[in-house]
Amino acid sequence: MSNFTAIAGVSRTLQSLLRDRMESPVPVTIAPPDVKVSSITEKRLNFYLYQVTENSYQKNQEIPGHGHPSAYGHPPLSLDLHYLLTAYGSNETAEDADLEAQQILGDAMRVLHDHAIITPDLHKEGNPSELILDASLLGEFERIKITLQPMTLEDFSKIWTALPQANFRRSVAYQVSVVQIESRQPRKATLPVRERLVCALPFRSPQITEIYRHPPIGDFKAAVAEAGETLRISGVNLAGPLTRVTLGDQSIPVATPLDNQIDVIVPSTLPAGIHPVQVVHDLMLGQPPTPHRGFRSNVVAFLLIPRIVSVNPAATASSGATITVTVSPSVRRTQEVVLLLGDHVIPAVPLPPESFPSATVQFQLRDIPAGPYLMRIRVDGAESRLTVDPGTKKYTGPQYTVT
Repeated sequence: MSNFTAIAGVSRTLQSLLRDRMESPVPVTIAPPDVKVSSITEKRLNFYLYQVTENSYQKNQEIPGHGHPSAYGHPPLSLDLHYLLTAYGSNETAEDADLEAQQILGDAMRVLHDHAIITPDLHKEGNPSELILDASLLGEFERIKITLQPMTLEDFSKIWTALPQANFRRSVAYQVSVVQIESRQPRKATLPVRERLVCALPFRSPQITEIYRHPPIGDFKAAVAEAGETLRISGVNLAGPLTRVTLGDQSIPVATPLDNQIDVIVPSTLPAGIHPVQVVHDLMLGQPPTPHRGFRSNVVAFLLIPRIVSVNPAATASSGATITVTVSPSVRRTQEVVLLLGDHVIPAVPLPPESFPSATVQFQLRDIPAGPYLMRIRVDGAESRLTVDPGTKKYTGPQYTVT
């Protein structure tokens, strides 16, 4: 089982590999580059863990073979380790001091290239009874994989700039993955399956082809309706054992649906505005049978428009007065509400913060010239209807007079 010692175990494994496999062995240290290692004054090779990142590919993956298959939750912490490998020569002022460091670096890079994956059966050449892999990593599912990283001069400069006590030296960067540390939190265990049930159902997906107010106003079918009016849904495969229609966040059961037609009443609890419509077939599954979400139709939209119930004062008010309009459905505080008198747009008096939906909205008639006007109320872009004279096809009301 991997634990918190896994990170240090990887560093010790790399140290052991380089000490055993380099053709010209040198001391291999694990220390910050700006720290002078005591008792070592000659050439050496240094490993520095400068960054630890989470492996995104293994983030939520469980370790295969660990724990019970039915247990879940608290996956291991999967990490990528980023190392800086730096070579030091024995003499910093000699003519060929840097050449010596380059030879050490090339020797180490050859070893890491030849052993890009460290397996549990990799033994030391000098002592075949000893393993290269650290004891803390034995039995791990993931292998240590070593990858040379393409670092730019700017990337290295950022690292060495953060080390003010160290001079810039030739270095290479390696990524080691994946190191996993198991969580100590208990995993949740599910009950064993007591009974297995297999249910075969024909695929019967509902499809909406048209939606409109029923009966339509005149010859024009539109998906526009007021609260309390009937919305007709036409399509195919609409009828199911348990059929319901979702209007926005409202779910309406349908007792006797037809295969090509469903009628629903628009609820008054739905706010004015545009809402999605969908036909849902629930399925009775389990023992005892309980409803589960089954087939769903395509989503279409309809517009719920507000309706002016009454106005106070009823039909006449002076310019500058405040009138109260009762509207259905109730208006929510977050909705944009305006009153339209002819082509004049009058914003509503804001509702108090955290207020409940209100059926009454106040408007102040400011700078409205005297005269009669057709009245509409608009809530989130949805406007109330005007009445039309069947003969002249002109709007006749509702009207409001400003004196």
